[in-house]
Amino acid sequence: MSSMRNAVQRRNHKERGQPEERQRLGLLEKHKDYSARARDFNEKKRKLKALRQKVLDKNPDEFYYGMMSRKGPSATGKNRTGTVNGDRGNEVLSQEAVRLYKTQDLGYVRTMRNKATKEVEALERITKGIKGEGKKIVFVDDEEEQERVAEDANMEDDSADEELSTEEQDRRTMQHRELEKAEAKLTIARERLIALTDAEQALEIQRAKMAKSPTVGGINKQGVKYKVRERKR
Repeated sequence: MSSMRNAVQRRNHKERGQPEERQRLGLLEKHKDYSARARDFNEKKRKLKALRQKVLDKNPDEFYYGMMSRKGPSATGKNRTGTVNGDRGNEVLSQEAVRLYKTQDLGYVRTMRNKATKEVEALERITKGIKGEGKKIVFVDDEEEQERVAEDANMEDDSADEELSTEEQDRRTMQHRELEKAEAKLTIARERLIALTDAEQALEIQRAKMAKSPTVGGINKQGVKYKVRERKR
């Protein structure tokens, strides 16, 4: 019975098209179109996530000899036109060009270091300007006088606390908070200054090693360490 029912020609059910008043919006997107678009979007998102994770897990010192192999119709000989695996086709900069870029970087780092130095000096002046409570030193001759002076001082402190107004308490609290904020900013500024100073020294060493006549030691092409002798004065 089911075979007879399936043998009978049935009506083809067509999906609804775009109404005439919405023809300007193009074809009506069907569910299969949305599914294909969503599938493609999720696939691209998955690939991008995997690539980002691959970059994060990459070792900057990673090296394989396959990176240096050449491929092409003429991989050997003087007229070699093959390309290096992993080469992006960027033009290699000369030693002088790289040294010039190092000089520009050094100038920028030096400018930022001077700015950080001024910031540290300004914050130090601010923290020193917020004065704390003064101290009073009393010299005594014997223990009895020391006990009497201590009792008088405690009584003065108690009376001072009682007479301290609400405005004075608020002012001291605000002053203490400002001091804490200034000290926190000063700590961050000092850390930034140390980092910029280290970066400046590293760039200066790199520029000195890249000069035509190096003024500092280094490692030659054979991997031998050398040290430039300073001229006797």
